[in-house]
Amino acid sequence: MYFWNIDELKNEMTARPFSEREMLPYLIVFVVLSTASSYITTAPSTVWDGLGAMWSIALAVVGTIYIYRQNGGASGRHFLQRYFAVGWVIGLRCLVFVGGAAIIFFVTLDWMGGVSENASWPEFLFGVVAETAFYWRIGHHIRDVALRTPMA
Repeated sequence: MYFWNIDELKNEMTARPFSEREMLPYLIVFVVLSTASSYITTAPSTVWDGLGAMWSIALAVVGTIYIYRQNGGASGRHFLQRYFAVGWVIGLRCLVFVGGAAIIFFVTLDWMGGVSENASWPEFLFGVVAETAFYWRIGHHIRDVALRTPMA
């Protein structure tokens, strides 16, 4: 993985395309930084906020590796295009389903007197389940595509 030497990176990319395995670290760094950036601007106000941030960042790494393996690992093909295309569709579906579940969850939590300005353990748990389901569903669908794809 290259960190600074753009000329060497360009030379290698010109000589041959990178394999799926060689691209995985770049994707993991991208996903982690994208996930972490949403937490950098706000300091955690409760332990649950901090745990939620740590969970999201750890899940970005573990979930991406899980999806990579569901695609066949080092012998898998077209990982990045599958990751982004399937991830987009699953992301939209999650937005609808998790959004609906979140409305029901927070209305119920408010009715029970559990909603406050600070995150609580039920909110943390809801986020853990929703985020984990997101990665699991992407992996499920990518595995299905990988198993259906004839080897060439």
